[in-house]
Amino acid sequence: MNKRAYIFYLIILVCGFAIAYVSGFKIGSGNNQSKIEKEVNVNPEISTSSPTEGYWVKAVADKIYVYKSDKSTLVAETDINISGLSDGEKSILENGVYLENAEELFKYLEANTS
Repeated sequence: MNKRAYIFYLIILVCGFAIAYVSGFKIGSGNNQSKIEKEVNVNPEISTSSPTEGYWVKAVADKIYVYKSDKSTLVAETDINISGLSDGEKSILENGVYLENAEELFKYLEANTS
């Protein structure tokens, strides 16, 4: 290719990036009225989560069982064996560990499977 062709393609490339930048800027900043402010409750006395969502994780016969917050409704029986844990960790699991939501439950179970 000759020098003029390189200059032509360079100009097209620069113009293309300029058009993409300007149109992206207009799209991104042109819709300011649709932004919704989210109010976050930081007061510890008022809880927005459901009181019945919590879970109890308990060890029974070297296996981990998951109960609802009432401690009597069985949710899941896992195959996680706790025989390799220390005596302190076993006693904590035998007394039960309360987790507030399903996300914390999954994180806890994932941490204890490895």
